Amino acid sequence: MATLFDRPTNEVIASLLSAHPDVAMSLEVARQRAWELVDPILLELCRLRIAMLLGCRAEFASRTPAAVAAGLDEASVDVLSRWMTSPLFGPRERACLAFTEQFVVDVAGLDDATAGAVRHELGEQGLVDFVNALLVVEQRQRLHVIWEQLFGDVS
Repeated sequence: MATLFDRPTNEVIASLLSAHPDVAMSLEVARQRAWELVDPILLELCRLRIAMLLGCRAEFASRTPAAVAAGLDEASVDVLSRWMTSPLFGPRERACLAFTEQFVVDVAGLDDATAGAVRHELGEQGLVDFVNALLVVEQRQRLHVIWEQLFGDVS
């Protein structure tokens, strides 16, 4: 039987925060802004990698419309777990995916070299925008995963 948590995070947030529309709207504005700040294909690859790392199946199964419209290549998604060695990923994607993995696993363990690689690829403001967008994407998925554990029987 399908539950609420089989749906994308946008729908989970809207449902669980329906009694708090101001909070839901703030989260939606942050989400929209994140997708305006960063190349949607790059952010989508990072979003999907976060979903893989957190085990958020619903997020991995969905695609962000902005990324699809920008030309997201499903072949890249298919080899995302092998991003370090796949020829489908260049230095820009590798730098951002390495940062993403460390960010998700142990943000305190991020080192200057990992951040520097992203800065080299995206520029100083690009790094700032990427980190801000990544935080929004990651925290939304963490909410999804935690709420599923707490309220998993909600349909």
